Amino acid sequence: MVYASPQGLQMFGERWDRIVAERGAQAAVYLADGRATTFQQLDAEVRAMKPAGDYVLAQGDVPQIMRQLLSGFLHGVPVQMVEKDRARRAPTRPPPAGTALIKQAVGGSGVRRCQFFTFDQIAADVDRLHEALDLGSHGTGVAAISCAHSFGLTMTVLQTLFNGVPTCFAPQPFAQPLMEAMKHHERVYLPGVPALWKAWLMGDVRFDNISLAISAGSPLTLDLERMALEHHGLKIHNLYGTSECGAVSWDETLDLREDARDLGTLLPGVQAQTDAEGRLVVTSSSVGLGYDEQLQEENYGSGVFTTSDLIEPHGNRLRFERCTGAGINVAGRKLSPIEIAEKIMRASKLENVKIYGARSRDPERCQDIVADIGLPQAEIDPAFKITACSLLAPWEVPRKWIGRP
Repeated sequence: MVYASPQGLQMFGERWDRIVAERGAQAAVYLADGRATTFQQLDAEVRAMKPAGDYVLAQGDVPQIMRQLLSGFLHGVPVQMVEKDRARRAPTRPPPAGTALIKQAVGGSGVRRCQFFTFDQIAADVDRLHEALDLGSHGTGVAAISCAHSFGLTMTVLQTLFNGVPTCFAPQPFAQPLMEAMKHHERVYLPGVPALWKAWLMGDVRFDNISLAISAGSPLTLDLERMALEHHGLKIHNLYGTSECGAVSWDETLDLREDARDLGTLLPGVQAQTDAEGRLVVTSSSVGLGYDEQLQEENYGSGVFTTSDLIEPHGNRLRFERCTGAGINVAGRKLSPIEIAEKIMRASKLENVKIYGARSRDPERCQDIVADIGLPQAEIDPAFKITACSLLAPWEVPRKWIGRP
């Protein structure tokens, strides 16, 4: 059985014991109807959960993920995050010594792999955001986006487990369920991706009790930021980071940015420079241990990660140019073109399928999926598409199909 390091286990245990001692009767996690589980209740439930095996699977809704994470952390067993709609990818090599968390992500490379993190690396990212964004003063964190993704996980559930900030679970990210979840709280902070912020701003969501609005996952347009500020008096703060290294920079200003490429200032303790190709190289205490499968010429580990993003530093601020990786960014969700192509080939019995991303006409969507099929265009009819997409999740379905003339 693989265990997290004794030092990391002790560090987390001491932090958690202190949170329970100080806030035991307070709510740790709220459901959408306002019902809550206190820190004392959560602690008692999880202490009785003895992990069986060499890892704990964290998958499901926020309350489930929170209990699974806490169980693994308290018992020193690595926790692997898996989205609800995904099967677990078993790491192709044993987790390195000291591993406490395993992420299963696509990232900029476009290849789904496992990423390994120690307690210290997790805590560094969580605490960096907690201090820089002053999350302890903004009330309850609303989990409307997936907590199996790094952004949602670090901004909500891990803030609860490492810093005692309560999390409110919104079971659906749509306007009405979100309003139902938020109405029970005097002050909340709300992380979202641009596509969701657009839906919320154009829907019936009221923002009266939102003390902090954060956007990450894909570029935040000036039009969307302006709509929030001018129509709702709400400043959306742009946050930039990757699953491999955690948060890197954020726009801390209260005014509208002048350049949509502006990713804000580097967070405390994060250093960044560009390599010969213009890709951002991040050095920080939250950079993970590495992948289970390293691709040629990748630089990840020992506190350093080279991203797939071309970034232009301007003093202590960063400007995003473009991503050079093969990953497809659909509304903040990173997708693997390899996985999508393999599913289409299995369903259609074709051997020549190429998948890639193209800029979407909807800037908040970021990219559309394009399928290049080795068939005459006339044969790519609705019936073929239904068959070809039968193994795909809704967000993996191509929007454009290209065949031979």
